[in-house]
Amino acid sequence: MAKALILVVLALSVIAASSRTADEWRGRTIYQILTDRYARSDNSTTPCPDIGNYCGGTFKGIMSNLDYFKGMGFDAIWISPVVLNYQGAYHGYAALDFFSINPNFGTEQDLINLVDACHAKDIWVMVDIVGNHVAPVGFDYSKISPFNQSEHYHDYCEINDDDWDHNQTRVENCRIFNLPDLNQSNPFVREGLKNWVKWLINTFHVDGLRIDTVPEVQKDFWADFSTASGVYTVGEVFNGRYDYVAGYQGALSGTLNYPGYFNLKGIFQYGNSMYNFRAHYTNMNLFKDQGLLGNFADNHDNPRFLNGTSNIARYQNALNFVLSSVGIPIVYYGSEQGFSGGNDPGCREPLWGHMNTSSPLYQFLKTIISYRQQLKWWQYPQVERYADDNFYAFTRGEVLMAFTNSDNEVRRTITYHPYAEGTRLCNIFYPGDCVKVTNGSFDVFLEHGETKTFIVNGTHVVQ
Repeated sequence: MAKALILVVLALSVIAASSRTADEWRGRTIYQILTDRYARSDNSTTPCPDIGNYCGGTFKGIMSNLDYFKGMGFDAIWISPVVLNYQGAYHGYAALDFFSINPNFGTEQDLINLVDACHAKDIWVMVDIVGNHVAPVGFDYSKISPFNQSEHYHDYCEINDDDWDHNQTRVENCRIFNLPDLNQSNPFVREGLKNWVKWLINTFHVDGLRIDTVPEVQKDFWADFSTASGVYTVGEVFNGRYDYVAGYQGALSGTLNYPGYFNLKGIFQYGNSMYNFRAHYTNMNLFKDQGLLGNFADNHDNPRFLNGTSNIARYQNALNFVLSSVGIPIVYYGSEQGFSGGNDPGCREPLWGHMNTSSPLYQFLKTIISYRQQLKWWQYPQVERYADDNFYAFTRGEVLMAFTNSDNEVRRTITYHPYAEGTRLCNIFYPGDCVKVTNGSFDVFLEHGETKTFIVNGTHVVQ
């Protein structure tokens, strides 16, 4: 009865005035955190004995270490699902009670304090959520609150490997990993989830949502849910098909850019032709608004980039591409320390004991983000300036970004560009590395696989 009363009250609630719109998120740079793996409340750094279980990270731990990622320039974080979860589900994707906070992470007040502390430093908070399934309780739905009746779930069936590309109905109505599949066509479930997200936004004043397992639920529900939330929503559509993933933008503000991720990995990790970027961006026209997609090179569901190669220069190319290309950049915690974990849970290493603000990748990210924020290049279209098998360059406004998938020395002459004769361009990573537009062109030289970002006249940005 208490839960029912809560749902009635929440149905009348109004989304907090402080919530952020999708358009406002375009200029943010997101640092993805697994709450259980970032920092403990007491800041202890003893190793975790079993990364397949809880390791001790908390809301208080994040709050006491905001300056670590803020020091790189990140102004948004994505944290794990916050609701009460099944035993051992440190990741947060196995909800037991939608209206209770996971005590392993802290209390409701701890979460409120974390969000308030972030906002005080102009850091926006995105919370991961699940609206497709619940904890692995088999058929004992009495363990789930508030969705505790069999009619709240689809009839039992399990998604087969072949279904993902050939049977969308089964993808939407069957269980993934045998997790009970919520029936969003049931009025109680549909309204309950919408009221729950209003409670989440209003109570904790979070600024955005990352939504798990999006294709497993019908699009019309996500459209209603996203509207009810009143904030930027970015969905996980774990698929490389451009048309399939693009079909979910509109129902949600955006999606994680999995087509871009697979292309990025192929080019910089495996050395595929950089002409593939040209084909990629042609296909990306299927999306309604590429600027609202979440770009990434690593996340918690895939082996880290450096697990597939130890080549740091290639990784720097990938990270610079994520931070410079059209879309909202997302950097996974530990990337700045060169983490190289493999398949889940290997890619979910604890960060404590590794918060080195002098590490080369930390400083590399700090440099890019500082210029991104000062020059606001997300406001400008991305224009290809050169492409071949081993070199790719584009501009955003007056900033030119150059990349390579080769470990050898690469030199290219750029003739298609927006610069006037005599313009001096300097590399943000080495300010003394400058070129001048002469007779309508200039050379870009990349040594040993490096990436460069050129700005006009070597404009200095205070970091």
